Amino acid sequence: MFREEKKSKANIIIKSIFLFVCLFYLSFLSGIVVFRPSSSLLTFNSMMEHMLHGQFDIDPDIDRAEGYLRNGKVYAYWGIFPALLRLPVLVLPHGGNLDITQLSCIVALALMLFINYKSIVYLSQYFSVGQSWLRPCFAFVVALSGAQVCFLRFSVYQEVCFWAIVFGFLYVHWAMRACLDPAQTPRALLWMSVSAGLALLTRVSMGVGLYAAISLFGLLTVWRCMGRLRQAQGRAVRQTARVWLGYCGLAVAVLVFFVGVVAYVNEQRWGNPLTFVDYHSYLMNRYYPDRVLRAHQYGLFNINRIPLGFIYFFVPVWVFKWGNGHLILSSSFHRLVDVTEMPPSSFFLTDGFLLLFSGIFVWSVVRRRTISGVDSTAAILNMAGLLVAPLLMMMAISMNFRYRAEFYPIIMFTAFLGAVVVSKKWLEKPFFKYICIALVCISIFSSFAAMVLYKKSGFGVPKQLMTMSVWEYYKGW
Repeated sequence: MFREEKKSKANIIIKSIFLFVCLFYLSFLSGIVVFRPSSSLLTFNSMMEHMLHGQFDIDPDIDRAEGYLRNGKVYAYWGIFPALLRLPVLVLPHGGNLDITQLSCIVALALMLFINYKSIVYLSQYFSVGQSWLRPCFAFVVALSGAQVCFLRFSVYQEVCFWAIVFGFLYVHWAMRACLDPAQTPRALLWMSVSAGLALLTRVSMGVGLYAAISLFGLLTVWRCMGRLRQAQGRAVRQTARVWLGYCGLAVAVLVFFVGVVAYVNEQRWGNPLTFVDYHSYLMNRYYPDRVLRAHQYGLFNINRIPLGFIYFFVPVWVFKWGNGHLILSSSFHRLVDVTEMPPSSFFLTDGFLLLFSGIFVWSVVRRRTISGVDSTAAILNMAGLLVAPLLMMMAISMNFRYRAEFYPIIMFTAFLGAVVVSKKWLEKPFFKYICIALVCISIFSSFAAMVLYKKSGFGVPKQLMTMSVWEYYKGW
């Protein structure tokens, strides 16, 4: 009876947390539909209107700053999924002038919350009654910190990132289930392939990472099925292996379909199915001529930027100045990077709790190679694929706050699996509970602080930071 009461209390706490966050999002719903006849927030409206006529450009008056000029037409580099969401809106009177950016962002946030809720519920079966405190900790973190909070500055930039995270979290949910219960692999493969395809249709960097992950995991599944077919003695085992191979074939078909759609869009936009953006046609280059030279000299992605990327995302000392008045590492950033966008933030602060569990899982894999109850090989291959997107962001020519989105799938995936490892051993240590609670509090506080600073930060290069301290920068806003 006592054990059931503790489980019930934990479930009530979790549901209350998620209900609170849903109400918090609903508070943003006032004024979500606004008439903006000429605004960059209508970029996807224009994109959808043009797509209905078989074209993939946008109205040049809609997005003059972020557009790309090619053959006399202006194109946006974002994927077409957010534009497809506008299709129902366009049938309304004056639908082309209805701004639903904020509504789209809130729907994406709600889906992120729901997926993480389902992940925590699934994960809870691995916790004993004495470990019931761990479920509310995860609930607090996924609902009130990190991706759910840091990016609450609604714009077309964030909308794309929000939907990319939705598909990243959907992938993580099913990848986690496949690693904890291999019998779910066939169904997981289908969901993972859909997630990867939709991500590629939304934000290419996230899509590439998910494609890399499912490709490695899919190859492992095929290899195992072929091994079973060769070694199986019974008819039932062979039939099961064939069914699994059939699911692998369906997953491949889904992935190929989305690749075909994206390749067609790229061909229509840039004249090359393998080109996702033509940086040389960027309209903003006229204001920043050094960008073309930097891109030509170092490329859009360069391995030499990884140390700077690590500093930007994890140890943001670049916002402070040396005694001579210059920003720390300013020469390196200026030479290799176009943009180092404010605010300064660190995953160690906004996601310290999740990183602790991620570190525990990685350490366990490195030490023991095999973990009881976890398909370690499948987990390692998924991790390798999910690392692709964060590495791309650390190598990118621009470093923006919203690029943190690419890090969350790998963080969430390893953290969830780390919780399984912790439930078997680490929770026996009495001090561990208090460390976790402290990290949860730090994550929530840091995430809300990052959100406030993000709202007060300008997009792009923080020019004011060159002549003032970081404190003066935000005081001036």
